[in-house]
Amino acid sequence: MERVVVTGLGVISPFGYGVERCKQSIFSGRHAFKDITRFSTEHSCAKRGAEAPPEVQPSYRSYAEYCTDEALRMAGLDRNEHREMLEQAWVAVGNLGDGMMLQDFYEQYVQASDADMQQLEQAFPVGKEDIPIHDRNPFQLAEHVAEQIGSNAPRVAFTNACIASANAIAYAFNQIRKGRCELAVAGGINVLHPLVYYNFDSSRAMADDVVRPFSSKRSGLLIGDGAGMLVLESLAHAQARGAVPLVEIAGCGLSSDGYHVTQPEPNGSGMARAMRSALRQAGCGPQEIDYVNAHGTGTPLNDKSETKGLLQVFGDYAYKLPISSTKSMTGHMLEATGAVEMVISIMSMLEQRIPPTANMLERDEELPLDYVFDGPRSMPLHRIMSNSAAFGGNNCSIIVQGI
Repeated sequence: MERVVVTGLGVISPFGYGVERCKQSIFSGRHAFKDITRFSTEHSCAKRGAEAPPEVQPSYRSYAEYCTDEALRMAGLDRNEHREMLEQAWVAVGNLGDGMMLQDFYEQYVQASDADMQQLEQAFPVGKEDIPIHDRNPFQLAEHVAEQIGSNAPRVAFTNACIASANAIAYAFNQIRKGRCELAVAGGINVLHPLVYYNFDSSRAMADDVVRPFSSKRSGLLIGDGAGMLVLESLAHAQARGAVPLVEIAGCGLSSDGYHVTQPEPNGSGMARAMRSALRQAGCGPQEIDYVNAHGTGTPLNDKSETKGLLQVFGDYAYKLPISSTKSMTGHMLEATGAVEMVISIMSMLEQRIPPTANMLERDEELPLDYVFDGPRSMPLHRIMSNSAAFGGNNCSIIVQGI
């Protein structure tokens, strides 16, 4: 099996463009939650989220383009100089399609008058490739990234909700590990959109102020803008072109418990299977993990389930293992959250610092682990596990280690 390394990172977070801005905010423990301005919350219970700053254009394509460009620059890959190399790069992108464009489609087609419909049908006859709904399909973002880098290789879209981008990274990792390709660009995109926001609000899953993972006062999640793209290579490929690897991906684990459409399995068994699978593929024991970037949504059910899963896998060592949830600062970035949290985990490795779990008011007596509530923590970090979970019982764990 080939060893797989990460050589480039690109990110958009609720703090704005780029890896540096994300790093500064995350390690300061500053959250991005504020009142929503992009759309009306007049009739919703929740009013807040983690919107990117106004200078960040809220567009799936622009998010993908920026993050891909930043990751390529960091990896030292130029689209002209390395054209032949990039032609062979595989692409994997997690997303659920462009919700803003879907809303436009709804307004144009479903709410249109009879006269408007006749004009639209003449402009976009059914069956033609230029019908607007075609561009809303999730595969189009993978196609767009492939076109951006000039790739003629396979490109795949992942749509399995909140593990989509983590699954995309795991897929790219396994293709390189098995020798099917030498270079891949993988990640995910989420733009905070009213249709998704209202859906979560109607389920009463949203917090009323800020996200407080693992705290007794936690009341729910809040959604954030986010996108992350990574350049993955075989170690041999990176060394041959003189690239400097940031970290090595040691193992990935996937599971699906299918317990409930939205609720996590109460004992954390599904997440535990994903973590054990990642450890097995990485060839390391539980006590060789130095820090876990938890899924940590701040909902009463998720935090309890994930804690039980950690106890299943790590046993008594779980009480000594530092754990934190960066959703306490970024919010839940849905399909992009696994990729952005992988970027944060890699920054933690490079900085040798653990980002804090922000906004804690009181400890929950049922959650007895070390959730790093007391600000960023500097310590030696050799291996980091990043966890993601999703509706439908989907779970993904990824382990990165130093080179």
